[in-house]
Amino acid sequence: MDKTGTEQQFKDVIAECRELFAKKLHDYGASWRILRPSSLTDQLFIKAKRIRSLEIKGESLVGEGIRPEFIAIINYGIVGLIQLEHGFSDTVDIDSGEALALYDTNAREALSLMLKKNHDYDVA
Repeated sequence: MDKTGTEQQFKDVIAECRELFAKKLHDYGASWRILRPSSLTDQLFIKAKRIRSLEIKGESLVGEGIRPEFIAIINYGIVGLIQLEHGFSDTVDIDSGEALALYDTNAREALSLMLKKNHDYDVA
């Protein structure tokens, strides 16, 4: 796949992830600001473990597939990057607009890194 196709795929997936992040932000605010890194790694582990379980079992009794779990991993990963940069808080200390701006900044940085790596690895 060429660089442009890979870049567009990344942008499409991030748009889908961001849409869910924005919906949850609307429902819960930036409640994730209180999460410590260990809580986020636990959430990432739980999602990865569920993906593995669904792959092995081949079915989901709650009717949710693997894709939502990967979306959650992306969103928890971005939240983790934000938390590493800003630290956790004992209260929700940012509004939805700031949270989305931080999300977008980290998503752009991830895209930039991916494109650099794709250059070095010839879009392997």
